[in-house]
Amino acid sequence: MSAVERVRAIALLLPEVVERPTNEGADFLVDGKVFAQVVESSAPAVRVREAAGDVVVTLGDDADWTLVEDRVARSWELTAPRRLLEAGGR
Repeated sequence: MSAVERVRAIALLLPEVVERPTNEGADFLVDGKVFAQVVESSAPAVRVREAAGDVVVTLGDDADWTLVEDRVARSWELTAPRRLLEAGGR
């Protein structure tokens, strides 16, 4: 399974997520705002939001997918509209 496929499986479990393919991979959006960007290259990675700013997580063979899942979900929480968070979020 590719990095995009694995992140897709994580991101699309979250409420109201839309995927937008890109030349390099895919963007995942909630309420029209990007919360995760996957780049598939020689060094696949995902860019997610953190409270202090964007963070890039490398998605190599030894990636900690539990950490990736947590980072993607947290990024969604930081990006999602209040109505989704008040409805129970993830």
